[in-house]
Amino acid sequence: MKRNTILMVGPLPPQIGGVEFFVEALLNSSLRARFTIRHLDISKPKSRQHKQFDSPSGYARSFRRNIKLTLFSFAYSIYHFVRYLCIIPRREIGIVHLHTSSYMSFWEKCLFLDLAKLAGVKVVLHVHGSSFDQFIVASKPRIRRLILNHLNRCDCVVALSETWYKFFTAYLPAAKVAQVENGIDLSIYKNLQTRPSATPLVVFLGEICARKGIYDLLPALQKVFASIPNARARFIGPGEIDQAHLKAEELGIADKTDFLGPRWGREKAELMAAGWCLVLPSHAEVMPLVILEGFAARLPVVSTHVGGIPDVVQEGVNGFLVPAGDVDTLRAAILRMLMDTDLRQRMAAVNEHAAWEQYDIDVCAGKVGDIYARLLA
Repeated sequence: MKRNTILMVGPLPPQIGGVEFFVEALLNSSLRARFTIRHLDISKPKSRQHKQFDSPSGYARSFRRNIKLTLFSFAYSIYHFVRYLCIIPRREIGIVHLHTSSYMSFWEKCLFLDLAKLAGVKVVLHVHGSSFDQFIVASKPRIRRLILNHLNRCDCVVALSETWYKFFTAYLPAAKVAQVENGIDLSIYKNLQTRPSATPLVVFLGEICARKGIYDLLPALQKVFASIPNARARFIGPGEIDQAHLKAEELGIADKTDFLGPRWGREKAELMAAGWCLVLPSHAEVMPLVILEGFAARLPVVSTHVGGIPDVVQEGVNGFLVPAGDVDTLRAAILRMLMDTDLRQRMAAVNEHAAWEQYDIDVCAGKVGDIYARLLA
């Protein structure tokens, strides 16, 4: 029997996260027209509480939770690996496509990787972890060698941007690394009536937590509101909503900030499209899907010089980039965006074009499919 089936291993919604939505979009893309694809859902329902969105990067993310929740998560890991054990020996499996983050997520995927190689199956490792560079660089030499050994065992490591491609090729042969930018399902943005709010509206989309720069954004907004009294901010996403709201109250801006919690589909698209700009002041990222969603909603972007963000946001062309944690520069960038209508409209048009031409999930699926075809050949 010819090994021509792809086994994709990754989580799916309703778990909330960029990886989950990306995997779902990829599974529903044109990729299925080219290949036979099986999927192993490794989601861990209820394994993360709303308070865990503030977990630091690193191993502490897994052990900061209470013991019951930690054991629950590990039990799910074992359960998923047992399911994998039952699938991988099947002779039709030619490629295992693993979606991973860093730290504990990576070590879990190493078990999947080792078993696949033992079964003579090729492996594509799709790296989504925003702290993967720190994961390698900060690890002790013995641990770093183990990480790099497993990366070298992969047949292909997928980097999500040019910056990350350069990072991985510093450690791996270029032939083992493929640059494949993220893509999104644009169907919910089709025929979207983009009607910006009558008054200035700043939109934040993502997890409400320190890593996403939420506690830099709130004091920056305090200064923005002082200059533009009728401006407002809209926060879409899960996380430390109560804590962020308390911070807004301390700053005296609670009446101008709306924390809506997570939203999905067309509703999310319409809530975004009412904004004047998307602000994502993250401290660490790979290539955030929320920026691509902002593009599709015709929003100019204010973000930070981290991860692969500078590969998609060009200073002064389709957004502004500021140093992570720099509240004053962030304030100035938001103010400039809100006060210059021509600039916003010009950037919005650039971003809408990029969304449809470069970041449709089928563009991404085409590149992933080319990797599959090369490895199967």
